[in-house]
Amino acid sequence: MGFFDCFSHDKKGTQSKNSIAPSQKVYQNGNLDTSLSSNVTFMSEVQNLVDERNRKLDVIKNMELLVIDNSLRETTVASIKAHTVESKRAIFEEIKRCGFKYYFVEAFNTETRMGDLFLEELIADKEDLSGAFAFCEMWERLEDGVPLPDIPVSLQKCKKFGIMNVMIEFDLMYHKVNYEKFDMNKLCKYIKERIDWIRANLSQKSLIFVNIRDFSNTMKHHPGRVWHVVHFLSTLPPEERVTGIAYEDMGKALMDHLAVWTKAVRNEMIRCGWEDGQFIFHVHEQWGMMHATNLECLANGATGIWCAVCTEGAAMGHADSCTTILNMIRLGNTTVQKQYNCKYLRDAAIKVTEIASGNLPDPRTPIYGVRALDMLFGGTFAAMDEDPTICEGFDMAEFLGVKRVVRVTTMASGEMIVLKLKELFGENEQFTEELGEEMRKQILENAAEGRREEYNSAVGLAMLFDQAGGDLTPEMAAAIEKSRCADPHILNLIEEIKEEWDKWDGRDGEEVDNQLTFNHFYVGFMAPYFGCYRCEDSQLGLKAIDMDNDGMVDWIEFKFYLIWAGRQYPEVKNSQDLLDKAFRFGLIPAMKDECDRIRGKS
Repeated sequence: MGFFDCFSHDKKGTQSKNSIAPSQKVYQNGNLDTSLSSNVTFMSEVQNLVDERNRKLDVIKNMELLVIDNSLRETTVASIKAHTVESKRAIFEEIKRCGFKYYFVEAFNTETRMGDLFLEELIADKEDLSGAFAFCEMWERLEDGVPLPDIPVSLQKCKKFGIMNVMIEFDLMYHKVNYEKFDMNKLCKYIKERIDWIRANLSQKSLIFVNIRDFSNTMKHHPGRVWHVVHFLSTLPPEERVTGIAYEDMGKALMDHLAVWTKAVRNEMIRCGWEDGQFIFHVHEQWGMMHATNLECLANGATGIWCAVCTEGAAMGHADSCTTILNMIRLGNTTVQKQYNCKYLRDAAIKVTEIASGNLPDPRTPIYGVRALDMLFGGTFAAMDEDPTICEGFDMAEFLGVKRVVRVTTMASGEMIVLKLKELFGENEQFTEELGEEMRKQILENAAEGRREEYNSAVGLAMLFDQAGGDLTPEMAAAIEKSRCADPHILNLIEEIKEEWDKWDGRDGEEVDNQLTFNHFYVGFMAPYFGCYRCEDSQLGLKAIDMDNDGMVDWIEFKFYLIWAGRQYPEVKNSQDLLDKAFRFGLIPAMKDECDRIRGKS
């Protein structure tokens, strides 16, 4: 019966047995039923459904998460840019910074792959490979539809390279296998033989996963085969059991189906006494549901994930660990923060994407795309009672890269200026509070003379340091020289932005006066970064730009940030890039500080 069949009527016009009964309907005889019983039923139903969802949420909030990082392998699949030993080394360093203890190094076959060469380098460098995994086939050759029992070359290479942890992969619906000849009993016999070989030839302490590669299709068409394998692995004597079961989906199955299948497998493991068995999931993108599917499977019994830190991979990509883990934190999980370096995950996802593809992540990529910053302000945030970017002690603004920094203005103290000097140039014996006080006085003198200078870039602060009597350090001199080389280019870009500014300046019906209303400034320049004009955060943020508090944005006030961006990022290519840097790393952090100051958070 189809989904809509339950709402159908029979040929006589009478209600079918599957339709909603009159007593259950909200409307009775064309009038809204406002009876107390209907209200009680509705509220009870809402509470029951919420309770059910909260039970799943509690699982995610309280679980440990096993991650086997697959950044070295997943990002090579369907990649336009080939990996090199150097790129693999760079990715490997990112894996370690994330705190991932386990990782895949290669899927071995008869060919010499880049992973083979990379492993030779790691071994020569005496790298600790105790957390390394390899993908290995359960069998490599078939004869008359039956897999042959010889040991696959992938396992032999594990022995050669000293890789003791293995994920054995196989299919339960492979079209070349005759499953009448090669039934589940024979397959389980093969599994046990491979387990025994691994422990005899690699290590008694080997971590072993059995991956049902075509899990979704088999659960749809031959679920009994999955049960047979799961039951066999779950009923092995405890000392003979493997580490766990892996399963995956190519993005085709619905989230609800995967949730049910996950729960069924997990329940079978528990019924057989294998409570500590791992059950790890991997899902690809196809129809836009991969991240929600990942969380749903974790809520229904999966204990971990195997994936890259970023979404790069086969087809349209896969559910990455960065997005999964940060979503878990957003939902209240504090355990993963102890397991992994969660505040670095976003940086790692950006870097691995760039290493693997040669490009930065798509700007609209959740969490680690550059436009993930757009939702920091505006939208419905102002209507909420709490800041949704901060969950269970984890500050989303921090991992999104909007960090608090010292800002040098006419209100800054000498001590604050010294902190800024150390932030940009490190320790130096000249950086004393006395000199900081001289720099503060210099700022006031410049302001009195009508000079609105920029002091927050390395160049601007170095120039102030020089004006106040300091001796330029080599780092300061280098920053100033680099800026001077870029000055003509930056000035041209600022002129391009000024032309766009003047177009908006003339739209108020008056002469061009180098001033924009808040509304015109928002529409012309600010809208791509803020969710809505009228929201409280956007309005407070606009005040951060209005330095003279006249209710308008002056060109000189906006130019201040453009000059800063040009000095701080002299490599910008075009005016849009300059605007982007000015907003994302100058204006937005300043606006956040202004919001926090007004709300008393600072």
